[in-house]
Amino acid sequence: MNKSDFLKDTVEHIDIKKYNVVEMVEAMGKTAFQARNLSRAAKIYDQMLREEDCVIFLCLAGSLFSAGLKQVVVDLVKNRMVDAIVSTGAVIVDQDFFEALGFKHYLGTPFVDDNELRDLHIDRIYDTFIDEDELRVCDHTVGEIADSLEPRPYSSREFIHEMGRYLKNKKQGENSVVRSAFENEVPIFCPAFSDSSAGFGLVYHQYHRPEKHLSIDSAKDFLELTKCKLHAAESGLLMIGGGVPK
Repeated sequence: MNKSDFLKDTVEHIDIKKYNVVEMVEAMGKTAFQARNLSRAAKIYDQMLREEDCVIFLCLAGSLFSAGLKQVVVDLVKNRMVDAIVSTGAVIVDQDFFEALGFKHYLGTPFVDDNELRDLHIDRIYDTFIDEDELRVCDHTVGEIADSLEPRPYSSREFIHEMGRYLKNKKQGENSVVRSAFENEVPIFCPAFSDSSAGFGLVYHQYHRPEKHLSIDSAKDFLELTKCKLHAAESGLLMIGGGVPK
């Protein structure tokens, strides 16, 4: 088999605006287990939205966008239903920014010879495939953005903001979280930004500019996040997954 045999059918992102699940989620409140918890979480989130002086943090971890949930978060950002995002670097760079550059995630299977995938430069995220060569373009683009910026310490929020500016200037990724957040002034924080594909781009940038290069300052992230928290009287967390954002 060749590469095109594996990379055929793309993951399609769910557009929640096409469905009305309100009654179903409300009905889950009278069931059990995680269905009841989901209904309870929806009520708490609705309460956050109704609170006049409440900052809402959306925390993201796991293979959410590669699994088809990107559009849901884009809609949250565009409708100002979150005030800040705290995410793993993989969600923002390997999944969102990657697709913003024009690349895709593909429907795959876990029941495949990974050695064959490696030889074909195909990466597997459980039952999803991506083109490793395209991911390297994503890495290189992160390095290009770093090369274009003033050499100093940046918070991850500042750097991701510049990624959004890059997409807008290039007229790419109109329906990406990174660009939508840039255009709607929703800050995105990745406390472990280099623990993602972006790390390769930043290492390349620093290696070739040993005297003058930028760096990602995690303490600056902490300070900016704290300022977001203190800006409002109340704060709420909408957490999807755990890990670093938690």
